[in-house]
Amino acid sequence: MEDYAGNVASAMAATLGSRLVGVYLHGSAVLGGFDARRSDVDVLVVCEGPMTAVEKSAAAERLSRERLPCPAHGLELSIVTFSAAQHPTARPAFELHVTTAPEDTKYVDGHDREGDPDLLLHFAVCRSAGRLLGPGRPAPEVFATVAEDLILAQLARELRWSTGHAPGEYAVLNACRAWRFAVDGALVSKIDGGRWALDRVSGPDGELIRTALDRQRRLSAAELDPRAVQRFVDHALSRLTETSA
Repeated sequence: MEDYAGNVASAMAATLGSRLVGVYLHGSAVLGGFDARRSDVDVLVVCEGPMTAVEKSAAAERLSRERLPCPAHGLELSIVTFSAAQHPTARPAFELHVTTAPEDTKYVDGHDREGDPDLLLHFAVCRSAGRLLGPGRPAPEVFATVAEDLILAQLARELRWSTGHAPGEYAVLNACRAWRFAVDGALVSKIDGGRWALDRVSGPDGELIRTALDRQRRLSAAELDPRAVQRFVDHALSRLTETSA
């Protein structure tokens, strides 16, 4: 994965030249819990200003699965301007989004969209733990502090989405990491969030988290009861609401 991440950075340097501010690895690759069987390689690229159509086309071609095969589930990469990274909003603007997972390969021009709310947490993780790939400016100089109320709102949005669109283990462990942020402001991986929560619950909730952790690690484990998952997520949402009140 290290060689691949370096090749992604080289491709961005070739595309943006002197206008490249930096290429930053984030997500499970820096927070922990990375598993090549199911994890994406998460990358944020920052450029000085808006990209041209030629640059976007070149980036899409250089990052394609055919040109640059990913050793993990896929590449999840967004390119944003320095201004967007310095002024985080609820829906940060982006220049280009690239996904190379086999079942969801896509290239999205940000100029046709109203922004991407998922970028908010990516910005926050990059500021606290993002790893610069190749030359560029350190992440804390590039990504401004994201307001706590914006992070809480996005965590709540992700929790509501997860119960209808994601596997049960994803929803449970995402709820654990959201709970952790509500308690001490730390942004951690889903695995670390689950481990942290295990020390604070017992009974059915503890068993639910243990099963979710096993399933996340691809260990043999029972199916999760959707009703139990929903109850656990609803409890996490109530904690987020209390924190933001």
